[in-house]
Amino acid sequence: NLPGGSRAVARWSAVFIPTLISAVGDQDEVWGRLESETTLCATMQDTWDAVYGDIPHTVTTDGPVMALATQRLSEWRNGVGTTAISVLTHFMSMQDDIETDDDRKDFAKNLHLKLGFLYGTITEDGKYKQPFQSELLVQVLVQHRCATLGAID
Repeated sequence: NLPGGSRAVARWSAVFIPTLISAVGDQDEVWGRLESETTLCATMQDTWDAVYGDIPHTVTTDGPVMALATQRLSEWRNGVGTTAISVLTHFMSMQDDIETDDDRKDFAKNLHLKLGFLYGTITEDGKYKQPFQSELLVQVLVQHRCATLGAID
């Protein structure tokens, strides 16, 4: 049960959650625990105040806003991770010269070398072209963008 009842529910998924995901996504660490529950609570409070200026509420670490929002953050992280794994699996399956686990291991190491996975093209002579246009990266960023549609600054 959100504070503010139906007035809060109407903005929860459409504005609050995308704005919170955007705020958390801008932090240095998004996969593990944030710096502290206090930091997460402060981020949620800032987001609450921005989205629900007309519904006063103090976000607490053991309150309903924290409980519901952390679940949605977990779902967002899961979505990004699942998308990344799916995209990489598909990408690897499209490579004609990869047949064994050792081939996959070597290919992955080479993608990691010089952050090659970020580039749309790596030429035969080893030049990296089209930075940040790799299908591996673009599809994951699209998933994140969809999760943040509706966010406010």
